[in-house]
Amino acid sequence: VGRHLLVPSYELMMPHSKKPRLTGSNDDAEASSDARPILSADEFACILGFLPPKQIMCLRRVCKTWREAAKKTIVPIVDFNVDSIDKYNALNVMATAMPNLQQIKISHLGQGHKYNDGEDPYEEERTLLTTPSIHDIEILSNFSKLRILEVTYAPMNGRYPSLFQFSLLRQLKICSMRMKWDLDMLEGSPLLEELYCENCGVAGNVNSLRALKGTLTKVTIICIRNGSGNLPVRGDFMDLADFPRLKALCLDDTAVTGNLLDIDEHHFPQLQSLSLPDQVYGVDGYKFQRIAEMTDFIHKLYHLIQKRRSPKLLLNWTWHLSEDSPDWYRSMRYPQLPFSIELVKVGSRLGYRWFGVYVVRSDDDDGPTQYCEINWLDREPEKESSGYKIYIQKLERIQRDIDFYKGCSQPPTQDEYRRRRVEFDREIFGW
Repeated sequence: VGRHLLVPSYELMMPHSKKPRLTGSNDDAEASSDARPILSADEFACILGFLPPKQIMCLRRVCKTWREAAKKTIVPIVDFNVDSIDKYNALNVMATAMPNLQQIKISHLGQGHKYNDGEDPYEEERTLLTTPSIHDIEILSNFSKLRILEVTYAPMNGRYPSLFQFSLLRQLKICSMRMKWDLDMLEGSPLLEELYCENCGVAGNVNSLRALKGTLTKVTIICIRNGSGNLPVRGDFMDLADFPRLKALCLDDTAVTGNLLDIDEHHFPQLQSLSLPDQVYGVDGYKFQRIAEMTDFIHKLYHLIQKRRSPKLLLNWTWHLSEDSPDWYRSMRYPQLPFSIELVKVGSRLGYRWFGVYVVRSDDDDGPTQYCEINWLDREPEKESSGYKIYIQKLERIQRDIDFYKGCSQPPTQDEYRRRRVEFDREIFGW
């Protein structure tokens, strides 16, 4: 086959022309032998596997052998988007003529068209289209070699178990509000590596993902509230902590709970991106009740970072004091109160600082962010070390941002804040 692939035409793939019939059985046998193609259907299938789907569908009409080859061809991974009736009709033909597609995207079909309802459909949705043209979504089950499946705003309603039985599937993306499914249905795709679902009727416990513990690398679940107003995906994010290949985890807009401080050096060994809902303790944007609790949290987090030796994941996170806190008090418009906290990395040295959140309202501009002094967690680099000069340069730039709260390493008391504000007004306005 390798030698034939070098031929710049289809000559070797075509059957020979029959020779003129001669007398004698030997001549008849020779003529019959020459009428057969040089390559078998399996060999043709290997060659067709280098071509895009549209070209394979055209070539399958050449002869019977090529039709059989097209059925056996493992079609290259290219995007095939079913976003019109013409594309759906093509998919319907491919279901038998070229069933080894590896990537399919199901989208909106156009006005007046929908797919057949699945199990337990939303009744109110069934009345939106009075006389729709209904198309069979179950033809997808013919594509047993599917590796990438995307369902984006497709006119589907209900539960479709057959869409979760692709044993070779690697990537699954679902963004379809009226499509219902449970996380435990993913057991039918044991090789799944990437899961993305947003604005769809997904439900269940994240513990169900443990069936894919050895394969999952990326998980994004952003669900919509059910009829009771609840987020139907629940569980503890730490149930995924021992997934050896997981690199990105996003569980925004779910009912998942947990405690960030439960992570130790053995958990999430490959994790590079983490986004969790507000109710997880210590998550990015979490609101604490006391200033002392925030300081204690940062020091516990630092011990975790030391064990994992990777602060990068948390460097862009911020934590805030709740407005319901007994420690909270209102500022005098400007500058903002430093009731938020963040990690700071200067060269190889790690610390944290309090700051006032920059807020712009429609009728008021609160001005630039105001920072407190850095509280260092690491020791200063040795002056003789190679990174000391870079550390000093970065530190000088950071310290230029410290203005109103210069000398404060944590939020001032209300009396201290007012005193600083009086001095600030006197210096700036001469009051």
